Amino acid sequence: MALIPYAKAHATPAQRIAHLRSKGLLVPRPNVAAQKIEAIGYERLRIYFHSRRQASAPGKPFISGTTYQDIIRLYECDSELRDLCFSAVGQFEVIFRNTLSEVVSRTYGSHPYYDHRAFKDAPSNIKSLAIFCQVFQKSKDHRAKHYRETYSDPVLPPIWTMKEFLTFGGASHIYQSLEGSLRTSIATEFGVPKDTVFTNWVECLVDLRNMCAHHDRIFNRSFQKQPKKLISAALPTAHPTKLKAILECLEYMLLKKGARTQITLEVQKALSRYPQISLGEAGY
Repeated sequence: MALIPYAKAHATPAQRIAHLRSKGLLVPRPNVAAQKIEAIGYERLRIYFHSRRQASAPGKPFISGTTYQDIIRLYECDSELRDLCFSAVGQFEVIFRNTLSEVVSRTYGSHPYYDHRAFKDAPSNIKSLAIFCQVFQKSKDHRAKHYRETYSDPVLPPIWTMKEFLTFGGASHIYQSLEGSLRTSIATEFGVPKDTVFTNWVECLVDLRNMCAHHDRIFNRSFQKQPKKLISAALPTAHPTKLKAILECLEYMLLKKGARTQITLEVQKALSRYPQISLGEAGY
């Protein structure tokens, strides 16, 4: 199929509103709606507009009776979903980093980065050491500054300090670089007996966290990273491409670590406040 040149011209918010009204969207206050588009951006709202259009009908008109406020409520619901998910994943991230540090230091001491036995192979050891060196060098945290100004050897702080500088993604990479018994020990603390399943679940959470942090869409999304089945816990119960499946796994692991959470219920309650969105559209 031959590619074509992009030829769409710049459109003002007022022109965007005129286009939407021509497709059947009800906009009682076009000036206010145009201001909203100017503040948020048409491209960010576009997915919500498309969700309420009849794709198979000529001209793809809006579903009859759809108002501009309906679209804004979809956008606001998605924003609330991101906030809830980001908070819950953040809670897991802190516990995960601390558990990783505690399990590894119990066996290999304060500076396991220099002990090849803590890692599954030499390349994994090198990769992990590079991650730790990079985050320590870049950190402006007062604890990093204190260590640099106080200690000469080893050049890196102990792992219980270093884990505070890791990103969620970085901690996930460190976990995957560890030797098998360490990975299993960490996974077991979260109620997951197989480190392959735990690795997969953590990767799903890193992906979800990044979407939330970058204000990406949660609404009406099929997730590419999907949680594997943990047969012993019969989880997830929801379809693996859906948000609820990831949240079920997250809640299970948090509860196993004694954290108070009802993230699946919190999200469902939030959705109930937005009649403009169906549970299915939100991955429930």
